[in-house]
Amino acid sequence: MAIFMVSSVGCGFANSFWTLLVCRIIMGAGEASIINLTGPFIDDVAPPSQKTLWFGILYLFPTVGIAVGYIFGGVIGASMGWRMPFLIQAAVCVPVVLWLFLVQPISLRTMHDDEEEAHTDLSAPLLGSEAAPPAAVVNSLWGDICILCRHPVFLYSSLGYCPVQGAFGVYSYFGPQAGHELFGVGRESIDLTFGGVTIVTAVVATLLGGWALDRVGSSIKNAMLLNGISAVVGFVAIVAAFWAPPATTTGFVWFMLIFAVGELAIFAGTAPVGAVIVWSVPTRLRPLASGISAIASHILGDVPTPPLVGLLQGYIQDWRISMLVLTLILIVAAVLFFIGAYVKCIDYRPAEERLSLEKGHRLTVSNAGNVGPLVSDMESATMVHHHGDLADHDDTRQ
Repeated sequence: MAIFMVSSVGCGFANSFWTLLVCRIIMGAGEASIINLTGPFIDDVAPPSQKTLWFGILYLFPTVGIAVGYIFGGVIGASMGWRMPFLIQAAVCVPVVLWLFLVQPISLRTMHDDEEEAHTDLSAPLLGSEAAPPAAVVNSLWGDICILCRHPVFLYSSLGYCPVQGAFGVYSYFGPQAGHELFGVGRESIDLTFGGVTIVTAVVATLLGGWALDRVGSSIKNAMLLNGISAVVGFVAIVAAFWAPPATTTGFVWFMLIFAVGELAIFAGTAPVGAVIVWSVPTRLRPLASGISAIASHILGDVPTPPLVGLLQGYIQDWRISMLVLTLILIVAAVLFFIGAYVKCIDYRPAEERLSLEKGHRLTVSNAGNVGPLVSDMESATMVHHHGDLADHDDTRQ
């Protein structure tokens, strides 16, 4: 948070494009660390029967924040100059940063490095120790990444979300333009309509997806199945939205209604994906897993898809076909999620929590938060099929 605050000040006083760019990159690093630590915090303190709903609340804020940011930046920037939004943002962070410096530190399970997988090179200095040279830090990071790559559900979940993020990036960027050219609606009206629908569907679907997984049982298998179903429903609805309605004003109304159903389906998988990421990897590696998943969703998702769709549209000049080709990537997402639902994995949640959920019991925050589990993390990480059958440890636990 302090990094985010200081870099916001740097943006506000930037005197060149490159200074502004560097400060914005640093802001992103500060923001990413907050998100990547908040997921494990929720995993530790949220009631197990409502945990995915809590993840939903967390992940709806980036979408809502971006939408509010456009309004805030536009209003403040137009009246007080473009620097002022950055400085106001930094000022809002000051009391939060001061409170974080004064508050008692929170002990997360992530901080207790008792995984036998923790370091591939046991002779190297531990990461964070004063004696650790840069080479040891790099080797430790690479070893942790290799450990994550040996967890198939983490890979399927992360890679499955990349097409979803890529599709959403295109709908956000080209959706208003496509609607304008297909239905002849004014750009200002269509921009406001798309923005409003996106905000409403993001809030409703993200919370609904978390609530639904909690209701049916927050197992890793159920989460992956929900993600796969969401991708399929989103594909069907969005293809129908671009192909079914006639090119009239009335057709635009039907287009937005059907398109909203598709966005509801896509956003419904947000909370379950975030939950699977932290449940399917060693406790110590939860923040790193969240970070890698987020980076992948951008590098393989919403960064390349808009220019590729723009290139395709420039060649064929038909938004219906361009959006159909783009939306096909949701089928790729669905296949990855469905495969991930039926592979064996380790559920790294405490055994007390998993057994309680399987029996339908609800734990309170007091006995499922920072209090240690009834068994060790090693015992709780027993190889489990998603149906709940116990099996042997895989080679990563030996």
